[in-house]
Amino acid sequence: MAAPLTLHPIIPPPSLQNPLSKTTNTSKSSPIKTHPSLLHLENCNSMSQLKQIHGHMIRTGLFSNVYAASRIVAFCALEDTGSLPYARIVFDQIPSPTKFIYNTIIRGYTNRDLPREAVLFYREVMEGGLSPDNFTFPSLFQACADLDEGKQLHCHVVKFGFASDVYVQNTLMNMYSNRGCLTSAKRVFDKMSERTVVSWATMIAAYTNWDRSSEALSLFHRMQFGNVRPNEVTLVNVLTACARARNLDMAKKIHEYMMENQMGFHLVVVTALVDAYCKTGCMFLARKLFDEMPERNLFSWNIMIKGYVEDSDYKEALVFFQEMQGNGVKPDKVTMTSLLLACSHLGAVELGKWLHAYINKENIEVDVALGTALVDMYAKCGCIESASRVFYEMPQRDVMSWTSMIGGLAMCGHAEKALELFSEMQSSGVKPDAVTFVGILAACSHAGLVDKGCSYFRSMSCVYNIEPTIEHYGCVVDLLGRAGQIERAEEFIKRMPMKPDYFVLGGLLGACRIHGNLEVAERAARKLLDLDPTNGGAYVLLSNIYGSVQKWDEVKRTRELMAERNIKKPPGCSLIEVDGIVHEFVMGDKSQPQSDEIYLMLEDLIHRLKVAGYVPNKSEVLIDMDEEEKENALCRHSEKLAISYGLISTCPGSTLRVVKNLRVCSDCHFAMKLISKVYNREIIVRDRNRFHHFKDGSCSCRDFW
Repeated sequence: MAAPLTLHPIIPPPSLQNPLSKTTNTSKSSPIKTHPSLLHLENCNSMSQLKQIHGHMIRTGLFSNVYAASRIVAFCALEDTGSLPYARIVFDQIPSPTKFIYNTIIRGYTNRDLPREAVLFYREVMEGGLSPDNFTFPSLFQACADLDEGKQLHCHVVKFGFASDVYVQNTLMNMYSNRGCLTSAKRVFDKMSERTVVSWATMIAAYTNWDRSSEALSLFHRMQFGNVRPNEVTLVNVLTACARARNLDMAKKIHEYMMENQMGFHLVVVTALVDAYCKTGCMFLARKLFDEMPERNLFSWNIMIKGYVEDSDYKEALVFFQEMQGNGVKPDKVTMTSLLLACSHLGAVELGKWLHAYINKENIEVDVALGTALVDMYAKCGCIESASRVFYEMPQRDVMSWTSMIGGLAMCGHAEKALELFSEMQSSGVKPDAVTFVGILAACSHAGLVDKGCSYFRSMSCVYNIEPTIEHYGCVVDLLGRAGQIERAEEFIKRMPMKPDYFVLGGLLGACRIHGNLEVAERAARKLLDLDPTNGGAYVLLSNIYGSVQKWDEVKRTRELMAERNIKKPPGCSLIEVDGIVHEFVMGDKSQPQSDEIYLMLEDLIHRLKVAGYVPNKSEVLIDMDEEEKENALCRHSEKLAISYGLISTCPGSTLRVVKNLRVCSDCHFAMKLISKVYNREIIVRDRNRFHHFKDGSCSCRDFW
């Protein structure tokens, strides 16, 4: 699972909007500023030095000067080597502290993530008779515990006459947005008599953070009509909205604006644009822009790697990582999370193991996201023991960690273990979510546990208060269909509270193919094609069902309809990893450099299988051709070619791992069982639905898939 990697909208920090340092009681011409003690303070780097300077200032009487005292407080409150408790002691020694001094302490508490102390100190100075100014509230808005406290501070803003102060209003909008009240943030924005570019940037960021990207972009249009020139912060926020709204056109317009206004050299803005192109699926432009960047940081590289992964170009993500290493850029946990996700999809366990070793060698922090990605990678590569070991070694586990492990056990055919882990999850105090139940229902489906699966489905709403989505309904249809309860599955679809989608109807159609129910298949196919007349999968499934009952005229009619409508389906392909390199095969593939050796191995393999009792299941060839052609077609299935390549490329006895993009056919399934026995190999095949562990002539699915 890939960890989240997005450019978050930027809220301009208070210090950039209106620095506190402007408020002083001493003119620039004052000789106090050049006093030796204050000059020493410029080079001070520890509290022990600060205390010596403070003592000297007391002895010489300099500390009685408010400006000098404020410099002591500022060091203690704002410097990394300072001490807030000491700042408080100094504050209490000042006879008439200024607003600047107590604002500095409030800011110090906020900077050090001590929000309660900031608010309590504010109350203390208010009770002491000191009044706030417009610089007091921005730090307090950051510190307020909840919306109610924020509203109380808003009342203070009005009471002390700062309701129309732009600086205060900007930070007030941010407070309301962060505390869960976008409506109040918008109300503040709408009432502003004067708006700066920071005001617009703040409100755009608020909409974006609330996943209201269309409103964020609409507000940006208003800003342009108002002749307000956007700054870098605004552009980053707008580009983030473009990325979340998948609005490529607007991203391109921002790109044009940047070029016209010579803003193409700001690293953060260009990186945000790269992210927008990645999120909108325009990897070509993202890569072109990345290559043209005058400087790049780790974040830029991470965005590109994650972009390739989200674009399903997993091989390119791994190639890009090699380029990143060649440029001397060290990866972090975000990089590793994306790369592990690529390995998960490719079934590239050797690469995944290398990444795991690299993480340990470089002491990269394994947080919950990275730990979950490791679990997911091992599980999706069929190494369920390794996945389990990583899972139990994780110091912290969230609902996604548990869900990944449950889903992995389900895919590998360990239904009972998946259900046991579900109980363990609840005992540990982690509440399941909607995704967890997808894994639970899948476990029941693969094991044929119809009653248990239906029971879990009912418990979602009545026990866990989780409203089932169409995906859960699809899982139940799959559960019933696999078990041969086709009519019950069809009736279940009729009672659904929402219209069935491709996943639901496709599951029913697939079950009809397995169990040869032509009547229901035709009804499901009609509904499926009504939903999406261009869906190639529906035509192929229906054609295959006609072929399985030898209705060749119907097969021909369906295929001709596909050709007439120019509808194509992706070909079946199989991936196998050898020596860290992933090789891809399609049916009848001869593109590999070792094709001659592969086909010689395939010929020997088929001969030895026939001696062991293999008889090609010609019913799997769903095209009307002669028997010899059917047998040839079966022998050239992509998974058989991948296995043949694995046999000539790996050491005897080593495990072969294949990833198939479609459901493995019954002929290949039977052949794999025999290959595992004849060649004494463990073979792990991941098809579209689950894992098949072939060993000693049997499969972990027990021929139920």
